[in-house]
Amino acid sequence: MARHFKRFIFQTAFFFALAAVFPQRTSILNGNNDFSIDFPLGFNLVDSNSEGTSFQLQSLVPSTVVTAVVRVYQDGRYDSSKSALEGTMKALGAEYEIEEFEWRNQTSAISSLAMVIGREQESGYALSAVLPEKQGIVVIVTWTPARFYDRAESYMLSLLDSLNIDAGSYYEAGPVTAYQFAKSSEYIPVNLEIDGTKISTRLRANDNEAASYLIEREYAVLSLYAGNSLWKDAWQRYYRMIFRDSYQRLWQASFDIFNEIFPKAKDNTDLAQKLLYWTQNFTYEREKNTSDFAPLPSILLGGGSDCDSRSMLLSVLLTAMNMEAPMLVSAQYGHAMAAITSDHPGHSFEFNGTGYLMGETTSKGLTWGKIDSTQDDQSKWILVEFP
Repeated sequence: MARHFKRFIFQTAFFFALAAVFPQRTSILNGNNDFSIDFPLGFNLVDSNSEGTSFQLQSLVPSTVVTAVVRVYQDGRYDSSKSALEGTMKALGAEYEIEEFEWRNQTSAISSLAMVIGREQESGYALSAVLPEKQGIVVIVTWTPARFYDRAESYMLSLLDSLNIDAGSYYEAGPVTAYQFAKSSEYIPVNLEIDGTKISTRLRANDNEAASYLIEREYAVLSLYAGNSLWKDAWQRYYRMIFRDSYQRLWQASFDIFNEIFPKAKDNTDLAQKLLYWTQNFTYEREKNTSDFAPLPSILLGGGSDCDSRSMLLSVLLTAMNMEAPMLVSAQYGHAMAAITSDHPGHSFEFNGTGYLMGETTSKGLTWGKIDSTQDDQSKWILVEFP
């Protein structure tokens, strides 16, 4: 089944005429849909060069002005991500402190920055990464007036963390999170029981801490859109960022679950049903944090959860099992559900020409395609698609 998730591609000529807010994930280089940035909502393009390799953007969402510059240096201009970032910082006349780290099997660089523009003290961050297949080095710089730094910090870090440089980037923690939480070489054993089958798997020792950081930071970004017309798109992006961060953390668990459960399942829908029953028996608990969203590693470790974290868990696991598994959220109902494509009978919602069976994770015994009749108005549900 073809997925309807869109990576928005803007041709160079169109960039000059662009005056609207970036709607979703934006591809940067013509012909490379994998190199993209999932911009926080609110950025507008204000300038670009004729080659389509340099872009300046501004956003007013955090009740201040956040500026961002995206620059792609051609292969050979700099010999490393660090030197590219250093050259950019010097060109801006900024004070900086660069650190290198590993992301996507290569060395990237990150820096805080401070500079004066006019009479205004500015503060922010910058990131650089080498693009695959000798496509050059990308540098992203973002800053805001220092007096608004505390309000805009999460927004700026979220921008840098939304960079994708290749297809695998869409399924692994972003560069900022990777910098702050390098992959631990230590593992925690995880013991699960699904459909009467005991399954042994594992998580990295710092997966839960890293996932918690990402969720709280992205919730701080989402909170900026309260009462804003962009709230719906911002809500979808919030879940996309969590999905991206969670996928690789739970990949081993998904692999081990699939190997144990799929041989006993009639088909993919039956497999998904066994996982749905499993989540319905979790301990219901609202998270005691700002976001009220349980990190997915904590659920596998036996922690409590509610509807949106359970639905996200199913989306991540089933997507890793090569199923199309978006999630549905509703502000009006204050609820979330999992969803799958399936030719099995059941009540479905149709989005973009595709029908989805809904999965209710908080009521025991319900199968795919059965939901509360009081929550049956499709217009009140928002589809959140994943790559």
